[in-house]
Amino acid sequence: MWSIKYSPNSLKEVKGNELSIVGIKNFILNFKNQKKKALLLYGPTGTGKTCSLYAFAKEYNYEVLELNASDSRNKESIDEFMNKAIHQQSLFMKPKIILVDEVDGISGTKDRGGIQALLRAIEDTNFPIIITSNDITIDKLSPLLRKSQLVEFKELTSRQVYEKLSEVSIKEMADIDEFILRTLAS
Repeated sequence: MWSIKYSPNSLKEVKGNELSIVGIKNFILNFKNQKKKALLLYGPTGTGKTCSLYAFAKEYNYEVLELNASDSRNKESIDEFMNKAIHQQSLFMKPKIILVDEVDGISGTKDRGGIQALLRAIEDTNFPIIITSNDITIDKLSPLLRKSQLVEFKELTSRQVYEKLSEVSIKEMADIDEFILRTLAS
C-alpha cells in the first residue's frame, strides 16, 4: 500500500503540525527531565499523531511497543502489556517508546479498569509513554489529561495533502492530472 510505502522515515518528511512534532521530539529526547511521564497527542483522525511518532522512532532509532485499538485493553491486558514494556530493556538494546494508540476507544464495559491500569503504568514507567486520542473531551479521559503533557494535532490543509499526493504520484510515475490531485486533496 502506498500509505505504508511512503510513510515518513524522519520528522522532516511529516506534513503539517510542525509545532506538535517539536513537542514530541522535545518530550522524548528530554524524558528524564519531564515532570509528566506521558505525552497525550490529540486531534482528528489522519492528522499525523501516530505517523509522527513512528517517524521520530525511525529517525532516532527508537523501538516502539504499541498497544493499539485492535488489542484487548481491559485492566488485565494493559497490566500485562505495561509490566513487560516498562520493566524490561529493549530486545534490541535501543531506547524505547511505549505507544497506547486511540485511548478514546477504551470502552467502559469490555475494557473495564483499562484507564486505571494505564495511570498506574504512567506512575511506574522509566520510558516515555505516548498516548493518542481523537477526542479528549470524554469524561473517562480526565484522569489521563491531568497525568499527561498535551500536544494538539490540527487538520492538515488541502495544500499539505496535495503536496504529499503529488510527491507520491511523481515517485510512482503516475501521470495524474493536477486538477484530480487537488480535488482529492480537498
